[in-house]
This record gives sequence, structure tokens and C-alpha cells, in this order.
Amino acid sequence: MYTGKPTLAVKFFLFTVFLIGIVLNAFIVLDAEIFNWLLFPSQGTVRTPSTEGSQGWEGVKKSILLVIPLDCKGKPCGTGTGFVVRPGYVATNAHVLKCGVKCSKFILRDYKGMNHEAELEAIASGQGAEDLAVLRMGEESLPRLALADSAEYEVGHDGEEVVTVGYPLVGIASSADKASVSGRGSISTFKSDDGMFITSGMNMNAGNSGGPVFLARTQQVLGLAVGVVRGQISSSSAPVEGIDYVIPVNRLKNFFLEKTGQSL
Repeated sequence: MYTGKPTLAVKFFLFTVFLIGIVLNAFIVLDAEIFNWLLFPSQGTVRTPSTEGSQGWEGVKKSILLVIPLDCKGKPCGTGTGFVVRPGYVATNAHVLKCGVKCSKFILRDYKGMNHEAELEAIASGQGAEDLAVLRMGEESLPRLALADSAEYEVGHDGEEVVTVGYPLVGIASSADKASVSGRGSISTFKSDDGMFITSGMNMNAGNSGGPVFLARTQQVLGLAVGVVRGQISSSSAPVEGIDYVIPVNRLKNFFLEKTGQSL
């Protein structure tokens, strides 16, 4: 029997097998995310903006105001929500301003609790997707909100998470000097006949009207809160809860351009 020393080729083969074993074991214990980084270092890790935690929505609240229309005697005759779309310009629903239009008296209360007089810049019919209005105020330091391209969400985004922030039921569900995260729901569908999004789960209330409805992932405004379905749609239907209508923000962009000559 041959008992001589291994040849150089045999030694090299054994050493190669040993190295391969070490490498394989190392990759097995590596975290999957690190492994991905090693293979594709140029791609990095994609992270979506966090909307959780107590500070998640504090930033946008600086751009959301309590809308208070006044009658001709100077007394409040309703409340709603509005938001800054350009310095000095605040968007809301037409129906929120209805009781104050005759004498054109409006107050906007900001996140600091300060009141600002406002004038009516433009108002639409107040019906369906035309329930739009714009107020103008002298204060131009409040930041404007980021607006999404709502057309991108009309198809294929059912279930997309949305959040509304506003002033529902002032004195009960929210305070008069700080907007609240009123509800979190999702897009159910886009109703092309009405030109509006149908959402579920946000449970909006009186006072949310005119406020921004955000895409939860990006904190961009998808549209304006405009209406809520409650009770029964017909005598034969089951009770309906938490179905809300949202005017696409692209409709607001077009309206704003038509009335002011400025783009959003």
C-alpha cells in the first residue's frame, strides 16, 4: 500500500474545499438584509416614511386650520377644516362657508390658536366634486401641504391606507386650536360617475369637511373630505357605517388654476 505524502494537487484540492466550507457557513449566518446588500450594494435599502408615533402627524398640523364662517352679525354659524395649498391660500369645502358667504366673513384659526381674518377668493357650486372653495388670508408663513397626483390612485389602489386630519366635533372630538388625526381607513374605489374616491373606515364627522385626506405612506394629500354616508341608503339596504367621500386633489388643482391663474 502506498503511504507517501499527499501531492501538491491533493493539498490544493483539500484547502479549496476547506475555504468553500467557511464561506458557505458565513453566508448562512448572515442576516438576509446584509446578504442582499453584499450582492447588490448599489441598490441600498428602500424605506417608506414612517407615520407612526406621537410626532408622525405633528408637522402637517401646522398647515391645517379651523374654518369658522360668520353670519352678518359677526357670530359663528358653523365650523369646518381647511388647509394651506399656497402661502396665504386655504382650501376647504364650499358648503362649509355657505352661511358666511352673504356677508363674506370668515375666521381661520391656526395651530397656535391665533385667529386670522380671511376673504373668499373663489367658490364652486358646492355639489359633489364641485364642493370646493378657497380663502385668502394675510398670514403667509404657514407651510403648505404636499399634494399627490390623485389620478394615479383612481385605478389599482383599492386598500391604500388613508388618514384624515381635521377639526371634527369641536369641543368633543377635537379642540379648537389643534387639529386631530380623526381617522384611518382605506380607499375602497374611485367612482368615476361622481368623480370622487369612496373610502371606508375613517369615520369622519361634522367638522372634518374641507380637510385634507392623506396617503398614509407619503403624507401627501389625496383629496378633500366632503361627505359621509350614514344610516341606510335605501329602505331595503343594510345599515351603512363609515363610508366617506373624498374629492380628488387634482380637481382642486384645476379649480385653483381656473380661479386664480396660479398652479398648485
